[in-house]
Formats: sequence, C-alpha cells, structure tokens
Amino acid sequence: MTRLRHRPALDVRVEIRGELPREDAEYARTQAVELISALGPDTHAARVRVTRLRHRALTRPAVVQGSVELDGVGRVRVQLAAATVREAVDVALGTLAGRAARLREQGHIGLAAAYQSAYCPQYVPRPLAERRIVRHKTVVPALRTPDQAVCELLALDHTFHLFVDALTGQDSVVHRAPVDGGLRLVRAHSAARFGGSELPLTESPYPAPRLDPAEAARRLWLTCWPFVFHTDPDGGRGRVLYRRYDGHYGLLRPEGPTGPEGPQAPAGPEV
Repeated sequence: MTRLRHRPALDVRVEIRGELPREDAEYARTQAVELISALGPDTHAARVRVTRLRHRALTRPAVVQGSVELDGVGRVRVQLAAATVREAVDVALGTLAGRAARLREQGHIGLAAAYQSAYCPQYVPRPLAERRIVRHKTVVPALRTPDQAVCELLALDHTFHLFVDALTGQDSVVHRAPVDGGLRLVRAHSAARFGGSELPLTESPYPAPRLDPAEAARRLWLTCWPFVFHTDPDGGRGRVLYRRYDGHYGLLRPEGPTGPEGPQAPAGPEV
C-alpha cells in the first residue's frame, strides 16, 4: 500500500508598507508562493516586505525585502529596489532563489554577493534639519569568529553585521566598504590584528570612536557613510547609528554578555 506524503501548508507572509494597488500585493504573494514551492520541501518561512517610498527624486521607489529559511542551512535574505513594484518583486525574489540555491549547495553565499547592485535601494534625500533617530533597537549579538560573521553578513544581505568577536570578546562589526565593496572588520576597543582569515577581510588598525548619539549623527552626515560604528561613552559597548531608506536614522544597541560565554543569536539592522 502506497502512502502519499503531503507537504505541510506553506508559511508565506507578505507585508505591505504604504499604499499599493491590490493587484501588486497579490502579485507579490503569488510570486513568493511560487518561489518557496520551487525551492523544495526543505524551504520554509518565506517573508516578503514591499515598501513604496514616496519621493519624486527616487528612480527606484519600490523596495522589496525577501527571505527564506533553509533546513539545516539557515536564513537567506535580499533587499532590492526598482522603478515598479512588480519589477522589484521579480528582481528580489529571483536573486533570493539564486542565493538560496548557492547557500544550500555550498554552505555559504560566497563573495559574489558582496557587490553594489544596480537595484540597490536609494535613500530619501531628507534635509539634515528634519532627520531624527526614529528607531531604537536593542539586540543580543551572536558570538562569532570574523569569518562566520562575514558569511552571515553576505547571506542576510546587510550593509553591516554587529556581533561579539569570539577571538577577543569585543563588540565588533563586519561590513562592506561603501567605495570598493571590500570586506572590513572593526572592533570596539582593540586594534590588535589576528591573521588566518580564509576571506579577503581587512581589519581596521583603529578601534571604534567613542561618540554620543549627536556626535555619531554628525559623523554620519559628514562622511555620507551608511552607518557609524562607535562605542557608548558611558558603558563602552559598541553601537551602530545607521541611515534608513526613509532618510531618518536608526540606532542599534547590544545587550547581554560579551566574551566566550556570550549568546548565539545573530543581529543586524532593520531599515
């Protein structure tokens, strides 16, 4: 007697931010269901967030963030933008499918993900006087080696990745350099160098600066960087002030212990 095995109901969630035609929202959900079906039974929890930024200076106002969970491998995520919602959905979910396949086959995304895409989201050009820290997020950074942190950075398609360095026990950040897309490591306090990385990862010779939020915001404005990693002048923990695509700022703060006894949950920005 043959028993049919049925796949559990697909876990697909689509979040819409801003006003969108119903047809575009339905298109996003349909494409997400097709993606998770095509990737196979070990793929779960597809998440799609569609945002349409309202500013006439933007040539790519439709932003789509998509992610899936792969059994035994982990989470893979992309965030891309285009002129229309349907184009952004197609580009983002198509890229997500390719990265999910690479993650499943190789166990990592690879350095091919560390590039500035022609579909990278744009920042709303908000006047400096109007910019505010509109999101305060507290996270429990993962305990990782720099190489592990880079692999998560690429898999999650983040600009930066905050973690506790397993080599030094310090709050640290790996990120893609805005100019050349290279990989960089900055630690909160120590500028000591530790060789042996299997990746082309450049370590900063300087520790993170000690800044209060106002000073960090000023440096963010002066450098035009997407974020500023700095330490809290009071507690000494590493923090990240970052630019949001709506033109405002977000502040990422760590909590929990540092060092080898630290926690194991990854942390990244939400913009």
